[in-house]
Amino acid sequence: MSRFAVLALLVCLGACSAPPEEETASLAELEAAAGPVAGPAQVLPGDIAKLRVEESPAVGTVVADREHNTLYFSTQDGPSKSTCLEPECTLVWVPLLAAGGKIEAPGLDQALLGTTKRPDGLEQVTLAGKPVYRYVDDEGAGDTTGHGVDDRWFAISPAGTKASR
Repeated sequence: MSRFAVLALLVCLGACSAPPEEETASLAELEAAAGPVAGPAQVLPGDIAKLRVEESPAVGTVVADREHNTLYFSTQDGPSKSTCLEPECTLVWVPLLAAGGKIEAPGLDQALLGTTKRPDGLEQVTLAGKPVYRYVDDEGAGDTTGHGVDDRWFAISPAGTKASR
């Protein structure tokens, strides 16, 4: 569980379980006790990105993560360079990270796989040089609701191109 999730749980439990007359710890006090909050772009040492090829009824053959979440790329990203760096973006388009560049991807051309270092030092998975992301509004495995968002975000095919039927 990430520090962010633990912090959120502590805040909720503190707010829900304290009697009204007791004072609960402030968010700043909880952050100080828990250490810095890393947010959704956190990986643990040894985390391996696991990719798989799946078929989407909506957009065709796509690349998905270990939980079967469709992966996306942005047309605004440069080769091996993410432009989605601010929380307004990364909380919606969550970068797929790999500790130490470790990627397992049966069924994908290994020559197309790589990572790019983000400004925070974490390594983001790339496919054909395109940084890949999960879309927060995809509710379940195989969803592709992020495909075409802002005419910028597209589900990624195994070739590293826009998925299409």
